[in-house]
Amino acid sequence: MKHKSLVIYLILLSVLCAGLVIGVKRLGEQGNYLAGLYMFTPAIAALLTRSFFYEPHFKDANLRLGRIADYVRFWLLAVGIMALSFALYTPMGAITWDFSGSVFLGRLAQQFATTGQDMTASLPSGFTPQMMLIIFFVGGLTVFNIIPGILSGLGEEFGHRSFMFPLLYRINPWAGLVGGGLIWFGWHLPLTLIIPQTAASPLWQTGLNFLMMGIGSIFTFIYLAYVYIKSKSVFVTSIAHIAMNNASQSFSYFVVVQNQLLANLGTVLANDHCRRCPLRYKGIGHIRQVL
Repeated sequence: MKHKSLVIYLILLSVLCAGLVIGVKRLGEQGNYLAGLYMFTPAIAALLTRSFFYEPHFKDANLRLGRIADYVRFWLLAVGIMALSFALYTPMGAITWDFSGSVFLGRLAQQFATTGQDMTASLPSGFTPQMMLIIFFVGGLTVFNIIPGILSGLGEEFGHRSFMFPLLYRINPWAGLVGGGLIWFGWHLPLTLIIPQTAASPLWQTGLNFLMMGIGSIFTFIYLAYVYIKSKSVFVTSIAHIAMNNASQSFSYFVVVQNQLLANLGTVLANDHCRRCPLRYKGIGHIRQVL
């Protein structure tokens, strides 16, 4: 089979994901600790495939540390992408800002209360919820991207970008960039079965949300593929990935979502701008040379 390694990887990934979802659902609350392992399924599938079913094994995995300048550059770019996204949300009416963080802290206090705990009492003496929020905001933009952030980022990048993307791209550039983005989006969908969901939206809005998120996933996939190609390091790509996630979380502490559909549209617009910049840089031909 010409694309045997790719097929085996996707089969292993599907089996691992299905097994974890079933395990979490059957164990109930006791199985929630398994949810964190979902992010490592791409790395596990790639590790098994490279070890037993892929002739180059790990020679083309780009397991080099990379340049410090690349870490700094793509970390700053990741923060900039998310800042641009939230800047677009505002005039679109997707969000309102709450710079006190009181809305977020109120929701967090309610979550503690449902488990019979007092959030304020659980904090160290002299440590206020506002201080905790500032630490998490600054940490999400900086040190939280290193460890354990890089581990969760590596869990995806070692499989999706370091293994799946090059194999798809060798079939066809569209398969690598768009097909890879759609597979990546599909890989995220089972998380909706694990993570508790908010109140249901109308069917039409749910459909549009999925469409916007799918398009956004393709654009983000293209951007992270660019980081991987440019840096030639799966670790740099992992940092770029987790920095985007953590920056988004940090900014979200101070906003209230008014319209999720408009927020998803803003994300697509921001990611589209960042997607076009790499492809204008050297284009498809340069990607083909590197891979």
